[in-house]
Amino acid sequence: MVRFALVMLLAIAAVSYYFAHLPVRQAPAREKGVVLENVALRLYPKKDPRAEWVFYAGRIENNPAQQSSVATDLTEGARYVDGELDLTLEAPEVTIDRHDNLTLPYARIEIPKECYEIQLGGEGEAPVRIRQDQGFYAPTFTLKGPGISIRGKRFHSDFKLEEASWSDGEDIVEMDNVKECNP
Repeated sequence: MVRFALVMLLAIAAVSYYFAHLPVRQAPAREKGVVLENVALRLYPKKDPRAEWVFYAGRIENNPAQQSSVATDLTEGARYVDGELDLTLEAPEVTIDRHDNLTLPYARIEIPKECYEIQLGGEGEAPVRIRQDQGFYAPTFTLKGPGISIRGKRFHSDFKLEEASWSDGEDIVEMDNVKECNP
């Protein structure tokens, strides 16, 4: 009887060892997540707690595998700081990553307080990036405002445009495009 119990114990140990060392398959990450249509999205970035982004989109698709969401058919985009409008944003689509940073193919931004209009990037160029803790990154830009009109490459700036830098810049003189500003 002891011999039979010992053989059974060894058999159970061998089977347990075998099953314990089998490779474990992980479930594949879901390729598609939730798709929402006609959405008002509010984004509260952790790295910029005073800011709130508001987007009105025809469609938002979540991608769990990449931990991002893509908003398309945007009808409105804006950034508010402490409840006040800081800037408006127009773009064909916005990708929001898991850190609340934005990637756009190109964008047009208006900063009403300063009466600035900025075209960031363009079709066929590298994407525009907006990092919540640092500001704008764009391959090219054109900035227009009262008394200023500049075009350049490799644009980097904080949201207030106080620490802006770029290369290959040139002043643009277009008297036809001078606009009145009433912030």
